[in-house]
Amino acid sequence: MIYTEDFFTQNSPYPNDDLVQLVDNLTKENVNYKKVTVWMNGTPINSSNEANLIDGKIYRKKGTDYYVNTLILSGSELNAGLFGVKADGITDDSDALQKAFDFCGKNGWKLKLPIGEIVITKTIQCDMPANPDKANKFQLIGSGVNVTVLNSIGATGGLRFVSNSSGGSSYLTISGLTIRRPFPNSPAAGGVGIYVSNVMEITIKDVEVFKFNLGMQIMDTCSSLFENVKTHWGDTGFYGGMSNITPPNLLTFINCHFNSNAVKGVELYSVHNVKFDGCGFEANYGNALEASFVGANGKVGLNLINSYFEGTSNGVDVYYTLNSGGTANFIGNTFNRLTSSIYTSVFVLSNTAEKSYLNFVGNGFLNGGKFIPNGDKPAVLITGNTANIHYTDTNYYETASDELICLP
Repeated sequence: MIYTEDFFTQNSPYPNDDLVQLVDNLTKENVNYKKVTVWMNGTPINSSNEANLIDGKIYRKKGTDYYVNTLILSGSELNAGLFGVKADGITDDSDALQKAFDFCGKNGWKLKLPIGEIVITKTIQCDMPANPDKANKFQLIGSGVNVTVLNSIGATGGLRFVSNSSGGSSYLTISGLTIRRPFPNSPAAGGVGIYVSNVMEITIKDVEVFKFNLGMQIMDTCSSLFENVKTHWGDTGFYGGMSNITPPNLLTFINCHFNSNAVKGVELYSVHNVKFDGCGFEANYGNALEASFVGANGKVGLNLINSYFEGTSNGVDVYYTLNSGGTANFIGNTFNRLTSSIYTSVFVLSNTAEKSYLNFVGNGFLNGGKFIPNGDKPAVLITGNTANIHYTDTNYYETASDELICLP
């Protein structure tokens, strides 16, 4: 059994074979290194460029020969333990995890987070430079919600994924992890749990964010999937918008949950073609789902399907703003008003004179708990510039006073 540091140490007695089977000093896992003469991009390795590329983890040098971890050549995932991540719930893994992000993010390598509790005391940033010749496809892979846990105990401390988006495209996958603040009985803190900016396509699946000021913030992205994502007990669960690229479009949320947030559940700014399917919005203090539509790159705004709203207080279930003409679809959702502090379930504000279509099909409105319906608290209220608003209403209302009102 030969350890990596013994093999690659200066004056090592082990021969420079073309392929060597070693045991990593940190992870104690088997690892193979292959002798190479070119980098992954095909350019020759030589003494003039080795200083910037021999990282001591993936690419290594022994004498005058160069070696690469064969996991890179096969496209397999790299264990964050290779970079020193302990995941023992005690060690501050911030610097080791940052090193792993630095190595893997710039090259689009797959990074596997170990089972256990990864303690971080600061924000960890993954820079994903867009390469004109090859798309950057970085994957961060955990072993499951509450199995791989990032425990953020500093004043701030989330995960940031940022691409320069110049001359190429970046794609990001995050799966199988929990990131949380450490004190369940304390107010939300820590800044943003997961922040993504300028990444062309995102897949975030089986991820939980707990007790951050802002659970998840996604800026300037399109064609992105969020599945089995839970952001809860924060201030705002999820925020999405644009700053300089494109309105967020083709964002699809499947079986996601935004519960018990103190300010808002979800806020989406200037969206189009956004769908929530089978999502849960429960016990949010403030608007559960707030979205605005601009129609810059399309004429379909919000598609809300088979989702569940219950226990919203000090706000409304859905606050939807029309800033241009288009359509929105509310199909098969459940709205359950429990407290007297909720005004209405669906509030639509029109700021445009353009023709707009709102389709309310098969939604169910239930009043329970301490909520007492009356004429000034309809289930659906459409207001503002409504001259060119057209709507379809095949909803079920528990009482006649709940029915949709469109104010002229």
